[in-house]
Amino acid sequence: MSSFSEDDIRRAAEVREWLVKEVTNKKEELDKLRNTLLIIDSLLKKTSFISALNLESPGSNLNNKSTQQYQPLQEEEEEDTIQQKPKINSVIKSPSDEYRKDDIQDVEIRALKRAKDNLLISNAEYTPTYVRITLVDDINLNINTPPFKTFFLNRILDGMKMKDREKVQKGELIESEIIDYKVDSEENGKINSVMISNYGERERLNEIFNTATWVFTRMLEKGN
Repeated sequence: MSSFSEDDIRRAAEVREWLVKEVTNKKEELDKLRNTLLIIDSLLKKTSFISALNLESPGSNLNNKSTQQYQPLQEEEEEDTIQQKPKINSVIKSPSDEYRKDDIQDVEIRALKRAKDNLLISNAEYTPTYVRITLVDDINLNINTPPFKTFFLNRILDGMKMKDREKVQKGELIESEIIDYKVDSEENGKINSVMISNYGERERLNEIFNTATWVFTRMLEKGN
């Protein structure tokens, strides 16, 4: 004979019904939390970035400060030292002459400096559509000094262009969105500036600045 009274059984049934409801509610709540987590993870993957090159310049890392479509870079910004846009005299590549120059956009400045002594190499300016790396007057670098052509142009920038062309073939980009660049240099080979359009992703902007700083630092060492 059962040792439980009818009241005990009734209470147990009520508790069981309550527990079933709690389990169901918790399951629904857990599903909502998981869905919210997936949404946040997806958002973070789209907005976060990782430097593509692990170069030696410690000042070339980026912070996470948001600015419209992309985030500004770390290090001191010299907002009062925006250099004039250089006149392109000679070109060592033959990219399209059609650059999207939207002067009404806010121009950001990125100071590229040699790591060991903070020697200023360039006050590079950039917008969401282009990057212009103009060497300061005291920096005299030749286009034929390695690794400018072999690494910066041929491997990094041409490599980005090749990936863009592959995306065009897949229908992920159109021709006018392919990354392009020009080098402004004098007759003696002295580099004045490098103009890069359609850099696209934030990760690429990061990689361009990291690579340029490293390459120009190596060129300065070879010059010395």
